[in-house]
Amino acid sequence: MFSDIRIGSRLAISFAVVLMLSIVSTGYAIMAARDNALATERMMAEPLAKERLISDWYGNTYAAITRTALIARSSDNTLSSTFATTIADSVKRSTELIKTLEPLLVSADELATMKSIQAQRSAYQAAKDKVMNAKKAGDADAAVALFNDSFMPAANAYQNSLQAMLVMQRKAIDDIAILIDRANTRTVTLLLVLGTLAVLTGAACAFLITRSITVPLRAAVAVAGTVASGDLTTQFGAASRDEIGDLMRALHAMNDSLTRVVSEVQSGTNAIAIGSTEIA
Repeated sequence: MFSDIRIGSRLAISFAVVLMLSIVSTGYAIMAARDNALATERMMAEPLAKERLISDWYGNTYAAITRTALIARSSDNTLSSTFATTIADSVKRSTELIKTLEPLLVSADELATMKSIQAQRSAYQAAKDKVMNAKKAGDADAAVALFNDSFMPAANAYQNSLQAMLVMQRKAIDDIAILIDRANTRTVTLLLVLGTLAVLTGAACAFLITRSITVPLRAAVAVAGTVASGDLTTQFGAASRDEIGDLMRALHAMNDSLTRVVSEVQSGTNAIAIGSTEIA
């Protein structure tokens, strides 16, 4: 296979193959790193951002429920006025979180869950206002009754829906993390395969090219040794078209020239011998 290819071309081809595999490996590694970076960025920009917003909303709601429970069950009727500013700030904070979160919701499940949460939040706010109004009016028994019968069922439904939305976003984050991990595994596996292929290809090329050079070169050395020992009867086969083939053709020509010179010398010697005999 290599006998008709010049040695320089063989070396160039082998190096080109190994370099090509190295370039493919490096290119794939760069593309995989870029894809992983984009996936991580998407996780940070969407599911993780939504998870943080919902987590803050959930924490704010949990604190509001606890605060309402304290006000409703306390014998101090001034607590509703004392916490009025805090309650207003809590409602404002939740509203801001909702406005920031809504543009990020794109899936049908997210939109349906958000719509349900909004309705439950309205029921929760209405029940909370009734409890606060009863406390402001000084009707502690009515406040406790409203708290147990209206507020807590609405609060539990509202809180559970928020928890479900939070679980949904955390699952999305986990799914993206799994995809990134699988992509990393595939990348490492493919890089190992490409690296192994590059090593094996390089080793095979090195072995074949070395053999294609050394075996004919040893044959040329043997021919040169035979000629040097005075044996001009070497039979030359068809030479290859590479540099060693050029060397073998040159040795063949040299062998033919030496044979012709020896033949001419022998003929001259014979002529001299015959002339000497005739003279004698």
